[in-house]
Amino acid sequence: MDTGIIYARFSSQSQNEQSIEAQIRICSEFAENKGIKIVNVYADKAKTGTNDHHPAFQKMISDAATGAFRYIIVYMFDRFARNRRDSVMYKEMLKEKYGIKVISALEPISEDEGGEFYEMFLEWNAEKYSKRLSKRIRDGLDTSVANGTFCGGRVPYGYYLEIEQSTANPNKQVKRVAIKQDEAEILKYVYEQYDKGYTKKEIADMLNKDGYRFNGKLFSVRSFDKWLTNEKYTGEFKFGGRECNNMYPTIIEKELFLRVQKRLNKNKYVLGGQETAKVPYLLTGKLFCGECGTEMLADKGTGRNGTSHSYYTCKKKRKGECSKKRENKDNLEAYVTSCVVNFLKDKKNAEMAVDDVFAYYEKRTDADNLKSITTRIANIQKGAEKLADAFIDAKSQLLKNKIETKMAEYEILLSDLETQKAQLELERGYRISKKDLLDFIEELLKGDVNDKNYQKQIIDHLVSQVYVSDDDTVVYFNLRGGKDIEKLTIDDTKDTINSVKAVRSQSPLLHQTQKTRRNACFCLFFN
Repeated sequence: MDTGIIYARFSSQSQNEQSIEAQIRICSEFAENKGIKIVNVYADKAKTGTNDHHPAFQKMISDAATGAFRYIIVYMFDRFARNRRDSVMYKEMLKEKYGIKVISALEPISEDEGGEFYEMFLEWNAEKYSKRLSKRIRDGLDTSVANGTFCGGRVPYGYYLEIEQSTANPNKQVKRVAIKQDEAEILKYVYEQYDKGYTKKEIADMLNKDGYRFNGKLFSVRSFDKWLTNEKYTGEFKFGGRECNNMYPTIIEKELFLRVQKRLNKNKYVLGGQETAKVPYLLTGKLFCGECGTEMLADKGTGRNGTSHSYYTCKKKRKGECSKKRENKDNLEAYVTSCVVNFLKDKKNAEMAVDDVFAYYEKRTDADNLKSITTRIANIQKGAEKLADAFIDAKSQLLKNKIETKMAEYEILLSDLETQKAQLELERGYRISKKDLLDFIEELLKGDVNDKNYQKQIIDHLVSQVYVSDDDTVVYFNLRGGKDIEKLTIDDTKDTINSVKAVRSQSPLLHQTQKTRRNACFCLFFN
C-alpha cells in the first residue's frame, strides 16, 4: 500500500478550527478510497504568512527526507502554497529530491504547464466578455444602483440585508442594506481611536478588555485591516464603474475616513526597516545572486543630491560575504519584462505557449471532470439528508453534537464543490480556441515594459526565477522551450552562462545587452 501524509491549513480569515478538521477528514476519506495509508497529519492553524513561516509546513518538508511517504494530500491546492510560484518550487523540489507527489482531494487535476498563462487569459477574456454584456443587464445594474438596492457580493461587518417585497412585482423580493447598530458602534470606535493615534494592537486590546468579541473570538490587529480601508462605510463607493451613494447607509463620516487613509498610507511607508507595498519590489522571492546563489533583497540608497534610489542587494553582500554589486530596481524589472516580451514576439515561441495553454484548458474543462464534481455534489447532498434524519432520531446531545460537526463539514465541502463547478462551467462556456489565445498574446505584447502594472502582470505570471551577476542575467520563464531544466541552481545557471558565451563568441549577432554591461541569457523553466 502507498503511504502519504495530509497537510491542512486555513485559507482565509473566515475559516476556523472546524475547517481544519473538515479538511483532514475529507483528505482521509480520499486517501482511503485511493488505497493510500496516512502515516502523519500536518496542520498550520495560523491564518497569515508565507510557507517559510508555517512551522507544520516546514516540518513536513523536513520529514520528506525520511522517505516515509510518497504522497502529500491537500484539500485544495491553494492550501499547499500561497501562490503558484511557491507551489511550483516546492512541488519540483519534493518530486526531484524525494519522488513525492502533491495531490488534491477535491480538485480533479493538478496545477500544470500552461496554468499561469491560462489565468492571464481568463482575466483578459473576462474583461472583454464584460464589455459585451447585454444592454438589458447593464440597464438592470443601473436601475439597481439608482434605486439603492443590493447588487450582490458579501455584506461588510456593520451591515445586514433586509428583504422587502417589490412594489413593482409582488412575486419578487428586493434586498436592501441596513446598519447593524452594535457592530456600527465598534466600527466608529475603531476609526476614532485610530484617528487619535492609537495603534491597531492598542485598539484591539482596549476592545478585548471591555469584553467585546469578533465572531466570538478576541479582536486582533488583522481584524481591522479591511474595515479601515472600506469606502462603503462612508456611503459612497464605485460599483462596476458607477458612483453609488444610496446603497450603503453611512457609518463613518467622509472626513474621518480620509484622515484614517492618510495615516494608513504614512504608516506603511517603512515597517521594521523593510520596504513595503509603497514601493513594490516585483522580483521579490524570484531574484537570486548570480555570484553566490543567495536571494537578493529590497534595498534603498541616497544619491549625492539627496535623491532616494531603489535597489536589489545580495543578502550575503550585506554581511560582506559576496562581491556582487547591487542592482537598480527599476532597470532590472523593466529588463526582465522585456526578456519575456521578446521571447513571445517570436512566432514559434508564441505558438508553443498557445499549445500548452490550450492543452491545459482542454484537460481542465474536460467533461469527465465536471461530471466527477457533479457526482460528488449529489453524494454530499444525499449524505446531508441522511444526517438530518439521524439528527431528528438522535437520543443524546452528544450524538447530536457529533452530527452537527459532520454537517458543518459537509457544508464547507459542498460550498467549495459548488464554487468549483460554477468556475468550470464558466470556463467551458468560453469555448476558447487557439486563435483566441494568439489574439491575447498579440494584445499582451502591446504593453509598455516600463509600466509598473504591466511589469507586475508579466513577472507574476510568466517569470519563475532570475539569476543576476555583474555581467549576465539568466531568466527562467514559466513557459516551455529550450533545454529541460530539472532544478534551478547557481551551478546550472553558471553552466548555462558559459555555454551561451561560447555560442556568442562564434556568433556575435546573438549578443544582447542591458545598458552596456549585461548580456541576456535566456533559459526556460518548464513548470
